[in-house]
Amino acid sequence: MSWSGISLRRRMLVIMTLSGLIELLILVAAGFLYIKHSQEQEMGLKAMGVASFLAQSPEVIRIVEQGGVFDQSKYRELSQLIGAAFIVIGDKQGIRLVHPVDERIGKPMKGGDNIRALDKGESYVSFAVGSLGHSVRGKTAIFDSQGNIIGVVSVGYLIDRLQDRIEPYLAYLLAMTVMVLAANAIISSYASRRFQKAILGFEPEEIARLYVELDVTLETLKEGIIGIDSSGRLRSINKSACRILGVDKQKSLNRPLTEILPDSDLKQLLVSPRVDHDINLFLNGQRLIANRSAIVVAGEVVGAVSSFRLRDELTELTEQLSKTKEYAEMLRSQTHEHRNKLSTISGMIQLGELDAVQTFIGQETAHYQSLMESLRETIHEPLVAGLLLGKTERARELALSLEVEEGSRLLPLPDKINAEDVVTILGNMIDNAFDSARSAIEQSIEIDLIKHKIDVSITDFGNEIILEVVDNGIGLPKDYACEELLEIGVSSKAQQGRGFGLYLIKQLVTRYNGQIELDNNQDSGARVTVYLPKEEME
Repeated sequence: MSWSGISLRRRMLVIMTLSGLIELLILVAAGFLYIKHSQEQEMGLKAMGVASFLAQSPEVIRIVEQGGVFDQSKYRELSQLIGAAFIVIGDKQGIRLVHPVDERIGKPMKGGDNIRALDKGESYVSFAVGSLGHSVRGKTAIFDSQGNIIGVVSVGYLIDRLQDRIEPYLAYLLAMTVMVLAANAIISSYASRRFQKAILGFEPEEIARLYVELDVTLETLKEGIIGIDSSGRLRSINKSACRILGVDKQKSLNRPLTEILPDSDLKQLLVSPRVDHDINLFLNGQRLIANRSAIVVAGEVVGAVSSFRLRDELTELTEQLSKTKEYAEMLRSQTHEHRNKLSTISGMIQLGELDAVQTFIGQETAHYQSLMESLRETIHEPLVAGLLLGKTERARELALSLEVEEGSRLLPLPDKINAEDVVTILGNMIDNAFDSARSAIEQSIEIDLIKHKIDVSITDFGNEIILEVVDNGIGLPKDYACEELLEIGVSSKAQQGRGFGLYLIKQLVTRYNGQIELDNNQDSGARVTVYLPKEEME
């Protein structure tokens, strides 16, 4: 099984156990060496003290001077008494005078460590291999009454016996090592469970894969996305955000957001967690539509994230959707109306009512001819005229009446005003009037069907183009202020996906530095008026 196939808990257990074992073995070895060295030094100093005492003994000095014979049993008993392995006394030539083994008396001392004592008269501790084995020795020179070196005393402890005294310490250290490893295993198991719970049970490879997937996803999104941590530092930003805001990703990450985007108030979400939908922002000279939310984990705010896009892009998409919807409704309305008329004509032909057919066709032709002639004379912008023609047919289909007020006029538009924008503004105003009138019918408001009409007025006299739509529907909602109705997503009808019409009108009117007015009529319905200046305004 590969390392990546092992769970995080087992991996942490193995890593912490092995690391703990290595550390403990190092500590045990260091402790063993320290104790061994301390024991050797302690025994060496003890041996040197005994050797110094014997070297200053008058009896030892006298016997060595006279070349007499030592009582071997006396010194062997003294060795046992102090726990030493041996006491050896040698003359000036290093010949043994006292030794634990009788056969070795009279022979040269071994170890090669007598020079400092016999030549220089020093007292010291040495380590050497003698006839009894490897030992730690305390050596001292013997002086006569004139201060001449006449011999040497060597007291030693065998290293093997010393190690026997150290082994219990080593066993104790090893036992403690086992206990520490067991405790380490328990702690590592608990810590790994807590850690894995904190990362939602994912394995490291899964976290790495999810991070890469998230990074790729953020980079492919057209919307800009930024995220900050609990201290307000920028933790993530995608390419779209860098492009929209004009910032460098490498220079911006891990820096306070207030240094990169001084106008941003995203940090406020850390203090008062909330979710903001489709709010207007102005950052780094760009007008944005943004969605923002605080990041809350286990009841604690750990950061905030914001997604946004240029407001012009959103406006463009909404315009395209509005135009597509407008064209579809016009085609559907005309198709439905013509199908009904063709069915009527077909039925009258089958009944043989040819005169009635001619009369019906004449009436329809006169109606359309009159409507088109009226629009051709008053509205000189083809797109706006086509819109009014289509909306008139749509009103008839909805059992409503749309009338262009007498005196309306629209000459060719100035170059600064886009005809498609005028169509979008007027189309949304008329659609809102349709909705208001239909809502009045659904609520059974006592108004004659003839009164369910929409009046459209278009004038371009003076320095402004004035578009006005008046209906006698349910009117503007009293729960909202006029400014609130112009915001995105706000609608008098509680349906998801509504509330874009007035917002789109507001965006276009703002683009042309115009004005929009919303008022309720005295009896019923509402009046929406838009003013578009013909010339650029300072």
